[in-house]
Amino acid sequence: MKPTGPGAPASRIREAARTAWSEPLSRWYLVLLTVCAVWSMTGGGGPGENGWLARSIAVVLTMPWLLVVHLFLVLTQADTWLLGYSIYFESPAWLFEPLWALYCLTAGLLNARLLARVSRSTREAGSAPWWVPMFTLAFFAGLFALWRA
Repeated sequence: MKPTGPGAPASRIREAARTAWSEPLSRWYLVLLTVCAVWSMTGGGGPGENGWLARSIAVVLTMPWLLVVHLFLVLTQADTWLLGYSIYFESPAWLFEPLWALYCLTAGLLNARLLARVSRSTREAGSAPWWVPMFTLAFFAGLFALWRA
């Protein structure tokens, strides 16, 4: 039964996080996404100066949701209608960092929860345990190759 009442959204988020953290593959995904998102927000200091690698990996790991958000903004031009100017071209970069953190958290939890469910269901169906991790790695490597091409 789904929780209702004032604490319902918080309990749903806790349940999503618990599900996302339940499988090793989804844990690795969340850790990698968190490291890359935080690293890109700090400017990518250290190896990979200027943060292009960390930001690119974080973008690719959340790509399906980023495409949905970008398509919505392009099609509706909601930022221009609501604010009277384009957020992409006229806003300072620091404005996007809190939104980037919130986006990475939301998209990361959704993707990790999906990975955990797929891993669990293929294992219960009797499939090879390496199938989902290899497909996941190939999928995100392909997205990274397309993104950088």
